[in-house]
Amino acid sequence: MQSSVFQRKTPCHIEQAKQPEPLYRQKMTRTITIDKAIMMEEIRQLISEGKTVTITVKGNSMNPFVVHLRDQMTLGPWRKEDIRKGTVALVRDTRGNHLIHRIIEVHPDRVVLLGDGNVKLTETATWDNIIGIMYSITRKGRTYTPQSMIWRIYSAIWMFLTPVRRWPLGLWRRIFPQPVMPRR
Repeated sequence: MQSSVFQRKTPCHIEQAKQPEPLYRQKMTRTITIDKAIMMEEIRQLISEGKTVTITVKGNSMNPFVVHLRDQMTLGPWRKEDIRKGTVALVRDTRGNHLIHRIIEVHPDRVVLLGDGNVKLTETATWDNIIGIMYSITRKGRTYTPQSMIWRIYSAIWMFLTPVRRWPLGLWRRIFPQPVMPRR
C-alpha cells in the first residue's frame, strides 16, 4: 500500500498574541467633574492658546437645540468677523456668569445674547469677555457645524420665531419635561 502525503495548499499562518496598543496611540477620553469657575478658566486659557475644547452641555437655556447632558459642543477661538447675529458664543456676562447663548445684537462695545430656551431674558457681554464661539455641536450622535445647511435652517427659523417663541417652547417643555437645575 502506498502512503499518502498531506500537502497544504495555503500558507501556514501563525497568529501572534495581540499586544495592547501603546498609550500614545490610544485615544484617551476621560470624564471629570470639577468646579465651574476652575473649568471656565481652563477653557478660556485653552481657547486663548488657539485650541478647541469639547464640553458636555449643562443647562436648559439653549433648548430645544442644545439639550442638557446629552449634547456636546466644541468651542474655539474667534475673530472679529465671526461675531455676528446668530453666532453661538461662550461669554462671561456683565454679572460674571459664564454662559453659552446665541448673539442677537452686536454693538461696538458689547454683544447682547439670548438663550434659545429663553423668551425675553437677555444677557450682555463686552467684546473682551467673549471667550469662544461654537465650532460644532454633536446632537444625538450627529455632528453639525454652524456652516452646515441644517444648522443654518434651524437657527434662522428659531431666530425668526423669537417674538412668538413662548408657544413652541411651551409645547417642547410639555413633551420633554426639563430636569430641575439646582440653584446656586
